[in-house]
Amino acid sequence: MKALSVAFALVLAACTPPAAQPTAEAPAASVADATSAKPVDAAPAPAPAATAISADALVGRWGDNGDCTKDIVFAADGTFRSYTGGSGRWSLNGDRVTMAGQGGTFEVRVESVNANQMIVGNPDGSFGISQRC
Repeated sequence: MKALSVAFALVLAACTPPAAQPTAEAPAASVADATSAKPVDAAPAPAPAATAISADALVGRWGDNGDCTKDIVFAADGTFRSYTGGSGRWSLNGDRVTMAGQGGTFEVRVESVNANQMIVGNPDGSFGISQRC
C-alpha cells in the first residue's frame, strides 16, 4: 500500500492544474502530497473492492497512508482546506471531485473502500489510499 499512497492534500490545497489534462480513462483515487507520489509497483497487491462515494461520505478530515499530519478537510458547505493553508471550493459529480481555489482547478477520481478509506486516482495516472483522520 505504501507504493500506492499519493499525497493528494497538497495538490488539492494548491489547486495547481496538472501538466496533463485529466481524461475520462483516468484511474480511481487518495488524499495527501502529490510531490511525494511514488510509482506504482509492476505487480501491486490487489486493492480492496471499491464503490461510488457520496458527498456526505467525503465530508471530513482525510490523510494518506496512515499520516494525518498532511490532511485535507472537506466541509459540508462545499469548502475545503489543507494543511498547507490552501483552501477553496469542492464538488462531487459521480466519481470526480473537483477542487477550485486561487491556484486553479484540480480534479481527481474517488471511490470508497469503506466508511474510513477511499482510493484516489490522479490525472497523472497515479493512485493512492486515503484514510479518515
